[in-house]
Amino acid sequence: MMKRIIFLCFFCWSLIQVYAQQGYIETGYTPSRDFLNEDKEKLGSGDNWQVSGRYSFPFSVKTNDKGQPIAWSGTVSGTYARMNNKDEAAFVNPDDVMNLSFNVSHLRPISKKWYMMASLGVGIYTETAHISYKGILANGAVIFAYKLKENLDIGVGAGLTNSYGIPIVMPMGFLKWNSSGRYEINVELANTVKASVARRFSDNFKLSLVLFDMDGMTAVVKRENDYKIYGATRARAYLKPELKLGNKSSVYLAVGSELMNMVRISDRSLKGFTNSFKSNTGKWEFDTSVYLMAGFKYGF
Repeated sequence: MMKRIIFLCFFCWSLIQVYAQQGYIETGYTPSRDFLNEDKEKLGSGDNWQVSGRYSFPFSVKTNDKGQPIAWSGTVSGTYARMNNKDEAAFVNPDDVMNLSFNVSHLRPISKKWYMMASLGVGIYTETAHISYKGILANGAVIFAYKLKENLDIGVGAGLTNSYGIPIVMPMGFLKWNSSGRYEINVELANTVKASVARRFSDNFKLSLVLFDMDGMTAVVKRENDYKIYGATRARAYLKPELKLGNKSSVYLAVGSELMNMVRISDRSLKGFTNSFKSNTGKWEFDTSVYLMAGFKYGF
């Protein structure tokens, strides 16, 4: 386990150093908490240790005659989670989950206020005990966004995934709102859902209260000689002090609470996809717990 974590950290850090664009490495820990079924009955317990990294770099950046950007970029993302579970929680959840992906993104203006964002990628989403070609998943998205104000963008679009074995297109929303200065407000609805307020005490120190931070992990897992899709959706709230080390790099810590950790296992089929919206079968959750995190970012 430790070798995998060290490799992922070194891999992400090397890429950030080579391309020197935008990247981060962070690790988070959630202590042991109860594992519950849909009737809130305790079925076991478990903790979660996770390390994540991401970096983005441009292939091509230029502007049109109106000064609007036209860009092509690439993003490599990696997450490794180790779960130490007991009792039935150990049978439902894999011992670990690895998500590694590469995406190519395109940004293009359509008019003075409208612009388009598109992304297409591929990755491996699996438990390390059963790595196979079935864990290779594709994803894509197209968003048409409108700039309401200089600091407020909204949009709609569609996302593509083959997590359930067949290509499925789903509607997507987009929202980005931020205000800068001594006090900062940031709200984002895209790949994740995140809302925060911050107070900047100096050029080098900022304290943020993250009111809501939701993301998740996906893995193709083997259960009873059949491959299924495992999904874990997490929501957290935390206080995050951040110290700037130079012109582009920062370190940060976080202490707070894991508000939600929903777990779902579904068949890899269209029926499994539709059942995930209307049935409690194959659904569990971890109880609330403390959440701790530390990280380093560059280029933001």
